[in-house]
Amino acid sequence: MTLFKNKSFYRLILLTGIPFLLGCTKYKLESINNNSATLYNCSSSSTEPYICFDSLITDSRCPKPGVCFWSGTAVIKVSFHEKDNVHTFKMSLKGFPSIGYPNDTAIAGYRIVLIDLTPYLDFTVPSQASDIRATFNIIQ
Repeated sequence: MTLFKNKSFYRLILLTGIPFLLGCTKYKLESINNNSATLYNCSSSSTEPYICFDSLITDSRCPKPGVCFWSGTAVIKVSFHEKDNVHTFKMSLKGFPSIGYPNDTAIAGYRIVLIDLTPYLDFTVPSQASDIRATFNIIQ
């Protein structure tokens, strides 16, 4: 008798598979609010975790109304605070992980993605440090 025609084989597979499937856990991904910060400031630090926009390392994005052959990117330094831990790292709007500037990272069960950096560079409008804001998506 072949293995596939044996009904007891199917019963054995079914009985061992049910507890395995019942033991699976579904994880709910939640986005954390207050996930933007101005340059040299933090998002709302009244709740943890929170993120700080420590410095703007470079911003090579093509300024308005310029015409560029490369769109450029921005690289920032960030610190992520969770519990009593501080994680400092660099991020880029367009990820360059091969040179250490990804646009996302995973730390302590959180996924952090750099979404935007405003204002966009503009030759005609000067911006101050207090105007520069980084927006992050933080998912638990």
